[in-house]
Formats: sequence, C-alpha cells, structure tokens
Amino acid sequence: MSDRQILLLCLVPALLLLALTQFYPLAQSFYVSLHDWTLARSPVMGEFVGAQNYSRVLHDRQFTGALWFTLGLAAGSSILSVLLGFGLALLTVGENWKLRLSRTLLLLPMIIAPVAVGTVWRMMLAARIGPVNEALGALGLGTPNWLGSPGLAQVTLTVIDAWQWTPFSMIVMAAALASIPPDILAAARMDGAGRGLILRRIIVPITLPIILLVAMFRMVDALMTLDIVFTTTGGGPGFATHTLGYWIYVQGLRYFNISQAAAASWLLLALCMATAAAFLLWRRRIMSWQVRQ
Repeated sequence: MSDRQILLLCLVPALLLLALTQFYPLAQSFYVSLHDWTLARSPVMGEFVGAQNYSRVLHDRQFTGALWFTLGLAAGSSILSVLLGFGLALLTVGENWKLRLSRTLLLLPMIIAPVAVGTVWRMMLAARIGPVNEALGALGLGTPNWLGSPGLAQVTLTVIDAWQWTPFSMIVMAAALASIPPDILAAARMDGAGRGLILRRIIVPITLPIILLVAMFRMVDALMTLDIVFTTTGGGPGFATHTLGYWIYVQGLRYFNISQAAAASWLLLALCMATAAAFLLWRRRIMSWQVRQ
C-alpha cells in the first residue's frame, strides 16, 4: 500500500465516527425540517411540506425579534471581547512570573461553566437583594432592574457574554503579540517612534489577521448563545432576550414543534456559515493587501 492509501485507511475510523455523530443527525434534522411534525399532536412524523416550515419560521415575529437581538448581542459581545482582550494582551504579554500569573487569573471567567456564570450573575444582579444594587443603593445611585427591564436586560446579557469570553481573545492575542519579532520593535524605537505610533503602524497591522480570526470565532459562538439566557432571564422580560438558540429550545423542547425547531436550526447554521465565510474573505483580502504593500 502507498503512503496515501495507509493515511486514508487510518482516517476511516475517525470519518465513520464523525459521520455517525455529526453527518447523520444533520441529515436527519434536515429531513425532519421538510415535514410537518409536532410531538404534542402525534409521535409519528407527518406529511412532506417542503419549505413551509422555513417560511413559517421566517414570518414568526418572535423568531425575527430573536434574530435581531442575537445579531446585536453577537456584534456587541464580539466587539467588547476583542477590544478588551487586545488591551489585556498588551498589558500582560511577557514571560515575567507576575504577567503569567495575571494571565492565569484572567482566564477564570472562561473556564467556569456557562450555567454557573449565568447563575452567579443572576444572583449578583437581583433587583432587591443583589450585591450590585445594594452597593449602588448605598451610594445613592439607584437600583436598576438589570434583568427585568427589556432594554437593560439585553445590554446586561451582552456585557455578561463579553465578560466570560474576553479571556479567550486575550490569550490568543497575547500569543500573537509574543510572536512579533523584537527586532522590528527595537528598530522602531531607535527611529524615535512612540508607543502610540508603534501600536498603530506595527502591532495592529501585524496582528490584524489574528484579530479578525478571533472576532470570527467570537461572532459565531455568540450567535449560538443559549445557556446564559436560560440561567439569567429565561428569555424575558416577555420575549426581549430570546436568542435564536433559546427560541429553538423553546419550540423543540417546550412546545415539541420538532419540524419548525429543525428548520430554525438550519437557518441558524446558515447564518453562522455566512458569518464565518464573510470574516474569512475579509481576512484574506487584508492579508493579500499586506503582501502587496
């Protein structure tokens, strides 16, 4: 056998496992999305309806509201986590033991289970007995209803999501900053460039492809947000904090509307793929422009 045939043979078990655990469920969910099936009505899959489930989902006001909130949460959380992560990376990059300890401590929000993160923040932001409002009340700054006011709850969830995943941005960007050749920075300092100029003209352009890659991962991950919503607001008040993931959960596991939940899942998958493709295309163009320069 040739080396190529041996390599393909070694890949067969992994590909079979991937097909069973990923491809088959995806194909099954797509098949279900083309049929009329509500478990509360019948345990047997209904008749073939084609794209009707997709049309019903797209014309559902709650779904479109969840779509806009999800896009806003994903964009806001991604921007915040990338900017804060880049700033923390600049502050903590290096091999000094104090810097390594700082990076380790800053990773704690990311390694905590999302369900625990949501539960802790829900208790901290409780309107009457939460420590945050108690501190604000003691200072005479009022006691906002962080999770009970529609607009404020949306902003709060965006900040919580950014807080949890800023360490991811920080650790990746710290590695990117550490990979910059020190000779380039030393030469810039010898030429009289200040910190601001070095940051704008050297550090940001070199690390921009990595920044876009981190933003892509954060954006796609935020589009699938579910656990923080589930443990903090439960989608409320009203439907203000329904994300696409939470809307799919409600339709599939509360109302047992399996076909529409499957259709919405495929729409979410298409949105994630389109977002990733847009970021990769943007990154490719920037890298091509840098090469030409």
